[in-house]
Amino acid sequence: MGVAKRGYVTEGDAAGLAKIQRKMGGFGGKDAMTMQKMAWVARCAGIGLAVWLLAAGSVRAAESVPFAAELTNIPADLAVMRAEKIPMLLFVHASYCGYCQLVDSDFIAPLEKDPQYRGKLLIRRIEIDGNTDLIDRAGHKEGPMHFANRLGVRLVPVVLFFDPEGQAVGEALRGVTVPDFYPFYLDQGIELAQSCSATPDPARCTPKKAADQRSL
Repeated sequence: MGVAKRGYVTEGDAAGLAKIQRKMGGFGGKDAMTMQKMAWVARCAGIGLAVWLLAAGSVRAAESVPFAAELTNIPADLAVMRAEKIPMLLFVHASYCGYCQLVDSDFIAPLEKDPQYRGKLLIRRIEIDGNTDLIDRAGHKEGPMHFANRLGVRLVPVVLFFDPEGQAVGEALRGVTVPDFYPFYLDQGIELAQSCSATPDPARCTPKKAADQRSL
């Protein structure tokens, strides 16, 4: 009896096939060696189908989550972030906040229209005085104000960055103290978040301030 090797029919299996072939008058003219090749091809086809189904499932999951949207489903976002190794940019704002409207129109909205960011990060918004609940990472409903309080957000606008595990990366951008430099700080935050998502490094990625060490 031969030793079984993954993906092949063993010598013992070939002998058994030949014996059955003699009893049943052959397999439509196919000998044991041909049957061995057929078994190998079938096995490879099965493995290929399984890989294709996994890849298709991943593509469907990624396509079902928009590139830029309101923050409504944290588990779904995290699943795509982990699969693609990309971060989240979260813009926290309020309907009554004039500076929020400035940041949104001048800095966040242009990111959504820039093709270089598609597939490189998720952009999410949350309006703290809104009335739409979100799904937290435990699968429970959470109000936007409760979510903001949990993250320690007291004043808006705030831009936060999170890695695929939902941990904050780098420093938050609070307010708009110097609009001319805001794009520079925003780009810095995005680049660090992308780098930390691809290659986690707590010493470099974890916010230095304890108050900024938050998670989704």
